[in-house]
Amino acid sequence: MVLRLQYLKYQIRGASLLPYFLNFPKDQALPQRLIDYIEEHLDKIRAQIDLDTPLTWAPDNRVVRALLATLFSRFYSFSPRLITDMIDNSQSTELRRQGIDSLEDFRLWVWHHIQDHYGGFYPRKKRDEVFKVVAETLKLTPNLVSLLLTAHRDDQMLLQRKNDTPTAESAIGGYNFEFLETLLYNSDTVTLLISGKSLGATARALLKYTKRYGVLVDLESADSSLRATIAGPRVFFGRASSFGWNIAQVISSVLQDAPSLGIKLDTIFIDVILRDRHYTVKLDYETLPPLIPPRLTKPPEAFLDSKVEKQFYWSWHNNKFRGWDIVREPEAFIFGQTLIIPDFALVKGENRVLLEIIGYWREEYTQKKRAQLELLKQQGLQQMILLVDTKHRKAFSKSPYPVVFYQSRAKRYEIPYGKILKELPS
Repeated sequence: MVLRLQYLKYQIRGASLLPYFLNFPKDQALPQRLIDYIEEHLDKIRAQIDLDTPLTWAPDNRVVRALLATLFSRFYSFSPRLITDMIDNSQSTELRRQGIDSLEDFRLWVWHHIQDHYGGFYPRKKRDEVFKVVAETLKLTPNLVSLLLTAHRDDQMLLQRKNDTPTAESAIGGYNFEFLETLLYNSDTVTLLISGKSLGATARALLKYTKRYGVLVDLESADSSLRATIAGPRVFFGRASSFGWNIAQVISSVLQDAPSLGIKLDTIFIDVILRDRHYTVKLDYETLPPLIPPRLTKPPEAFLDSKVEKQFYWSWHNNKFRGWDIVREPEAFIFGQTLIIPDFALVKGENRVLLEIIGYWREEYTQKKRAQLELLKQQGLQQMILLVDTKHRKAFSKSPYPVVFYQSRAKRYEIPYGKILKELPS
């Protein structure tokens, strides 16, 4: 969930943005007080709950607003009421006799009644009269008729808990994650500095996460560390988008699995754009706050960038055209500071040809990728084929490597496998 920008507490110092994260247990008092307050009001309707008073519980109500938004996004919700919770058994029997089993049925019944007896409209001064007639017909009270007709409104929704009672720690971790996601939502690029025993192994671990969550990444070696530049939402769409959540999930996954992978996320640089100005957010490993991603109802399905990559892999894997096998995400190649893990390697005996798919990128990123490929060719990487979406034909009219174009048609991709085979060694 992306927070509203006006909910974010931060400081601007020159070109740097300093976000106000929370830490446990130092900052647990406020979230715990909010949780206790919400728990006291469970099963009450929104109209009966004062959510303004909690805004006075901290010197800066932006933190309170952001915490409340996190709690209501992850742990609590206002849910529609059921008609069976608002009437007794005898009333329920009479309503069912009239074909009414839900609040929607009730509103429809009243609408038909007004159509039949009042021509579809009644003046406001006759409201009590109409409600009295409806109540007598359905053996209800006029007040209950009014309540049933308005029970679908937001202010009549019931406050309920989604799962277990949250803790101050889970509220803080959720708040920090939502804060980070909001920054990433408005980012241009995100750079991670990661150290590990092996640059290649570190790169493969990172690539697993970026592919899982569908974001693009450029990899470079920086001394003994790996520099990973993840394309922010504006690189894809020129504006903020839901990809902030994807990037936040990548960062959380790296942090969670770092000990078992033998890697360490040293520094995060986020190029944030607020009100058309660029600011840098720098987060060090030692000062990075606890982050708790939201529960995923369905785990990400792929370690593949896109549908075209999935189609290409399984078509080649199942057919093994002319005896050429396919390997997904082969080993990392390091040329100077540039590190690349191509999408696939096509293998036959001693022959090994890399294949990179270029699909849904924006023009700016496509130009950057082409420059990177030219650098790889200069540094000695010879055997590579590019499978490029035909919409990028102009950008790759002059390419350092052989290019084969594909196009989409009716939710399938027309991939000219024969042209790829022509580019392979005999």
